[in-house]
Amino acid sequence: MTEPAASSFTTHFVAVLMPEPESLLDDKGYYGPMLQGLSDALREQGFYMRPLQCLHEYQRERFLGSPAALYAGVVFLGPTGTFEPFVREVTLRAPGPKVLLDHHLEGLAAHSVREDAEAGMRMLTAHLLGQGHRQLAYIEMGDPKVNPWKRRGINLALTQAGLPELGRGLVAGCRDNFSDVSAALDWFLTLEPRPTAVLCSDDVRALLLLQAAAERSLRVPHDLSITGFGDLAVRTGRSKALTSAHIDPVQMGRRAAELIAAGPAEPLAVLMPPELVVRTTTAPPPG
Repeated sequence: MTEPAASSFTTHFVAVLMPEPESLLDDKGYYGPMLQGLSDALREQGFYMRPLQCLHEYQRERFLGSPAALYAGVVFLGPTGTFEPFVREVTLRAPGPKVLLDHHLEGLAAHSVREDAEAGMRMLTAHLLGQGHRQLAYIEMGDPKVNPWKRRGINLALTQAGLPELGRGLVAGCRDNFSDVSAALDWFLTLEPRPTAVLCSDDVRALLLLQAAAERSLRVPHDLSITGFGDLAVRTGRSKALTSAHIDPVQMGRRAAELIAAGPAEPLAVLMPPELVVRTTTAPPPG
């Protein structure tokens, strides 16, 4: 961004950079409510959200070339965090507060607001251990670098209980489709001893795992306990049974707006606390 000329002009627009604005705005379970919370809280402070696409290189270059005085601040929405060089360049060149929403990068001159994924997974793991499970497996996202905190939370709970961390073969990276999750379950069923509980990185994969278990005549939770993360299944009405860690995306968006409205300040890393919600997909292991 070019430096603004001296002027009394004050903008009230906040750039919200995201790879695909339409799909994220239409997401009724997570990013949609998060963006609604962000927009509502910004308006309450006299600012207006302007969604901008940055999926392609030319779009990122166009934003970097726009006059800096156009925006009072910048919010990077979750998936944008994967474009790390672009994010770092914007934080160096753009005026006003910057916030990574649903992501965090070390050493960045910007705030971050994200779920406390490590604490949430630690609570879910401790819940399973408290029920007597000792053979745990984990279905994570296809790219583990996107959210390393969840596996870290599982391993922390295991070591605190005097158990070894998740070993080779007990972690399966899966895209959010039935084929990947079904293949992961088949792999877990070949292990000896077989896992009695599977933690999933989110509710979407947990719901797919429930479907795969039903197709194999596995009774949940009698034969296999399953947990999700985020409580998306209940918010969207897809399940009332899934044990999960509840996260409120609306409050995440509102917290990001507060940091923008507060003006320049030392970067804060805000972790939104999850809540363990135990339902009927978890029970003590067989026997």
